[in-house]
Amino acid sequence: PLEGQVIDIISLKLGKGSYYPLSTFDKFTDIDPLSSILSVLSKADPEEVTLIQYALESCGSRWQGQGALYASRGTKKEDGTYSPRPDESVIKEKITYPGFKVSVRIVSNSKESIKELSDAYGVFSRADANSFYAQRPTRLNWNKLVKSTRLRLVSDNQILNIVELSTIWHLPSEKIKVPSIVWGTAVLSEAPINLPVSTDLEDEEKHKINFFAKTLYKNRETIFGVKDIDRLRHIWTVGKTGTGKSTMIANMVIDDLKKGRGVAVIDPHGDLCDDILDYIPKSRINDTIYFNPADREFPIIVNPLEVVNREEAELVVSGLMSIFTKIWENVWSARMEYILRNCFMTLSEVENSTLEDVLRLLSNSSFRNRTLAKINDQALIHFWRDEYEKMPERLQKEAISPIQNKVGQFVTSPLIRRIISPPKSTISLDTVMNEKKILIANLSQGRLGEDNAALLGATLITKFQVSSMRRVDIPKEERVPFYLYVDEFQNFATESFIKILSEARKFGLALTLANQYMAQIPPEVQKAILGNAGSLIAFSVGAEDAAIIFKEYAEVFSQNDLVNLRNYQIAIKLMIDGHSTRPFLANTLPLPISRNQNRAKVINVSRERYGKKTKENPQQTNYPDQEFENTPYQSKPSNSEGGTRPPLK
Repeated sequence: PLEGQVIDIISLKLGKGSYYPLSTFDKFTDIDPLSSILSVLSKADPEEVTLIQYALESCGSRWQGQGALYASRGTKKEDGTYSPRPDESVIKEKITYPGFKVSVRIVSNSKESIKELSDAYGVFSRADANSFYAQRPTRLNWNKLVKSTRLRLVSDNQILNIVELSTIWHLPSEKIKVPSIVWGTAVLSEAPINLPVSTDLEDEEKHKINFFAKTLYKNRETIFGVKDIDRLRHIWTVGKTGTGKSTMIANMVIDDLKKGRGVAVIDPHGDLCDDILDYIPKSRINDTIYFNPADREFPIIVNPLEVVNREEAELVVSGLMSIFTKIWENVWSARMEYILRNCFMTLSEVENSTLEDVLRLLSNSSFRNRTLAKINDQALIHFWRDEYEKMPERLQKEAISPIQNKVGQFVTSPLIRRIISPPKSTISLDTVMNEKKILIANLSQGRLGEDNAALLGATLITKFQVSSMRRVDIPKEERVPFYLYVDEFQNFATESFIKILSEARKFGLALTLANQYMAQIPPEVQKAILGNAGSLIAFSVGAEDAAIIFKEYAEVFSQNDLVNLRNYQIAIKLMIDGHSTRPFLANTLPLPISRNQNRAKVINVSRERYGKKTKENPQQTNYPDQEFENTPYQSKPSNSEGGTRPPLK
C-alpha cells in the first residue's frame, strides 16, 4: 500500500499564474529535458520506492479566453485605458494551445531523492515566465494529499498546455546520455518479484539454484537461475543456429559440475562437449565418463538390447523401434515394423543378445532354432514358426531385405560395431544417476554419421528412462535428482520421448532440451513439450516458429518480438516454486573466463575406467572373450553360457 511506503511527499506548483509558460522542448536543442530527472532515478537503491505522478483533468477552453483578456490589459492609464502588457507575447504563447488541469506530485521513501528530483525540475524554469517550486503538505493536509495521490485526483487549479505536458513527460530519446538506462530492441517486461537471484542468498540457498542468465531486477542487472526443484519440470529452449543455445547449456552444465550434481550431456555436434571438458573440476575427474564413439582404442560398450526384466524389454524395444522409424521414415512400412519388432522382442528374451543377432535371427535357421528353444513366449514362437518360416522364400527375402540392409549398416561399421555388438555394457546408467556421476556423450555427426549418432543417442536416452523408472523401488525422498541435457534433440525426438517427458520427473530425471526450429519435431512431440516443460526459453526464432510458440508468450511478447531478439538474448517463461511466471527478457551469461587444465586427465581416466581396450583385429566378431580385454566394470554374469536370461521379474 502507498501509505506504507511513503516517507515524504511534495507537490510541484507553478511559481506564477497558469497563463505563464514553462520552458518547452523547442528551447532544448542539444539535450533531452528528461535527462536530469532520469539521472536521479537511475541512482536509486534497490529498496527505494519513488513515484512521480502527473494527474490530468480536462478544463475546456474558457481559460484561454481569460488568458487573452489578461494579456491585453496592461497598466491602467489616467484616461482609463490600458497600456499593452510587456509579457503579452509570452502569455499568448501559452494560451495558443489547449491545456489540462494538472497536479504534479513526487512520493518516495527517500528524502534525498525527493530533494534531488524537485531540484531536477528546475530545468523547466523560464526566467521571463514560469517555474516549478516544491510545496510540502501541512500536518493537517498530509493524509488528504496521500489519498489524492492514491486515487489519482487533480487537487490543483494550475494549467499546463499540451506542449508543456509533452516536455515534462515523453518517451526518452537518443539525446539522453544516462548510462544506467538499458535500451531494448524488443518490448521490455518486468522480471518476477520472486526471481531466484544470486544476491543476498546464503551459500546453501545458492547451491540449490542453477545460475545461467542476467536481467534487470529491482533496477539492477542481476544474475538469476532456476531452482533445482523446478528443473524437474523440465526446460525446453528453441532458437536459430548461432544465437547462443549451446553456450547457455554449457553454462548450466558447468554450474552443475561445480555444485556436485549428477549430469549427462548428449551432443550430436561435439562442440558443446569440447567446451565442457575444459571445466571439469579436479575433484570430479573420477566421476566423469567421456563417451567418445570415435575412440577406436578404448571404446565404451553400450548394448542397445541389454535388458533385465520384462517391463524394461518393452521400453527398450519401443525406444529402438521409435528411432528406427525416424531414421528410415522414407522407406518404412508396416511389414518392416512388424518383423523387426518381433525380432527385438525375441532377442530381449535371451541373455547376451545384441543388435547383430537380428541378422542371424532372420537368415540363419540354426541360430533361430537355438534362440526359440530358450524363450517361453508363445506369441513370439507362433510368429516365427507359423508366419515367418511358412512365408514363400521369395516373399521372405523381399520382407527382410530392407531390414538386413538398414540394421546391417550399423553392425558392419567397425566404428559402431565395437560399441553396440559386445553383450555387456561397460557403463551402468543406474550407477551414473544414483551416484551423481558425469556422462559426456560426444556423438559428433561429422565423425559418426547422422544415423549412427541418432542410434547411439536414442539408446542412451532410452537407457536413462529405464534407469530412472527402476527408482520406483527407492523412496521418493531418496531419489537423487539427475540432470540430462540433450542438445539438438530433434535428432532423437521420437514419439517415445512423449512418455519420458511425462514420467521422468516422478523418478528424479530432469530434462533440458534444445533444438533449432519446430518443424524438426513431430507434432505429437511438440504438444508434449509445450504441455510438460515447466520453463520455456526462446532465443531468436524464425517467423514460422514464432507463430507456433507465440501462444506461450502472448501475454507479453508479439511474434515480431520473438523474431527480433538479439544473439544471447532470451524471452523466458520460468518455473518458480512450481508456478509458471509471466514471460520476461534476459541475456544469457558468457562462458567463464577461467578454464582448468584437466581435459587430458579426464579423457585418460575415463578410458581406463570405462573403456575396453581393443586388440588388433577389428573385423573379428567373437566379442565376449576374443577381441576385448577385461574391464573394471562388469554386468552381472550370465547363469550359463549362451543360456536363457534369469527369470524375468
